[in-house]
Amino acid sequence: MPLEKTVGIHAVRDNAEFGQDVRNECHPMVIRAISLLMLAAVLAFAILIAFAPYGSPAVVIKAFYSACNSSDYPVAEGLLVPEANRVLTRHIGAVEGGLRGICDEATKQGHLQRVEILQQEVRGEVAQVRYMLYYADGSAIEESQGLVVKHWVWKIAP
Repeated sequence: MPLEKTVGIHAVRDNAEFGQDVRNECHPMVIRAISLLMLAAVLAFAILIAFAPYGSPAVVIKAFYSACNSSDYPVAEGLLVPEANRVLTRHIGAVEGGLRGICDEATKQGHLQRVEILQQEVRGEVAQVRYMLYYADGSAIEESQGLVVKHWVWKIAP
């Protein structure tokens, strides 16, 4: 019966032949490498989730109107494709007051009560959302908006 000694975290047999691997556990460097790879995978996943907070076109539409309704224009601007921002600041949108004017008109100066999604159609990286906007004065209006994926995130397209 071979004798065993405990050295560190490894049990080593006294009668082991030269070069024979007789450890009962993985080498600490292997465990450390596997742990680091797992940590890197978890961090990569967390970063992807952080940069893609809006998982569906319907969620983006609701977030946009919520931001507009509360006058949070930087958040609303971040939900638009860059081309839409250029149009709003340089062309026709600038005449109508830019994003602030568009938001104020769409929410009736912050009196939007709720957004109801009627239909969402997704085809690859393009989507179309139909929805109803309900206001404090009891009125409602049906709208439809196109969205596209830009850098793994749904954005409102003009």
